[in-house]
Amino acid sequence: TTTTTTTCGLNMVDVAFIVDVSGSVGSSNFGLMRAALADAVRSLNVGLDTVRIALMTYHAQQFLQFDFNDFVTSEDVASAIEAIVYDDSQRYGTATGAALDFFVNSFLTTGAGWRAGDTLVYVLTDGMSQDTVEISANRLRTIAGVQVVALGITSAVNENELLMIASTPSDVILVADFNQVETAIQEDVDNRDTCTTTTTTTTTSTTTTTTTTTTTTTTTTTTTTTTTTTTTTTTTTTTFTCGLNMVDV
Repeated sequence: TTTTTTTCGLNMVDVAFIVDVSGSVGSSNFGLMRAALADAVRSLNVGLDTVRIALMTYHAQQFLQFDFNDFVTSEDVASAIEAIVYDDSQRYGTATGAALDFFVNSFLTTGAGWRAGDTLVYVLTDGMSQDTVEISANRLRTIAGVQVVALGITSAVNENELLMIASTPSDVILVADFNQVETAIQEDVDNRDTCTTTTTTTTTSTTTTTTTTTTTTTTTTTTTTTTTTTTTTTTTTTTFTCGLNMVDV
């Protein structure tokens, strides 16, 4: 008997979002981005032993919205994202380099619930940074297990800057406007799904021994049957990642 079971999804991965909320974003566009992120996390298997989610926002300053162990269900994470308020009291600048440093210092710690393993980081920005990015980006990218995706929104972004941030050129995603953010994130997450196929083969063999005893005075025949059953089970587990832009999980 052979049984094959396949399960897919991100598992045992810490996923973080670093979100630009500078003045160029605007309240309406932030609402689109916020909804996109909430919908994306609803599709993930969130839990303390599965996928953990963290999120920070930034403009000229940095804000820790929630870390990896604050919420243990996808709906709780989505609700926390939907509760974030955009500050349009003034037109803040963009300091992406400082945001990357803040993320490393504040989120990539055991106290923040980071498991120091496979970590997928999305950096969402709609423009050029007004500080230096290269050193901070290199610091983040070179941490073991960390994969960084740079999502540039609108034509105002600097693609070379995004290439500095992203782990590989294929980890740079460009979209024309904020309406495309949800599709871009969802497709990237789907492409990083890890599928595990488990095949179990069970082989059963039966041995039968028959003994016959005959007595000459009174003919008596005794038949004893002994049945021995041996069951061998072999389980093979294969893990593979579907699509492009792979993260090993």
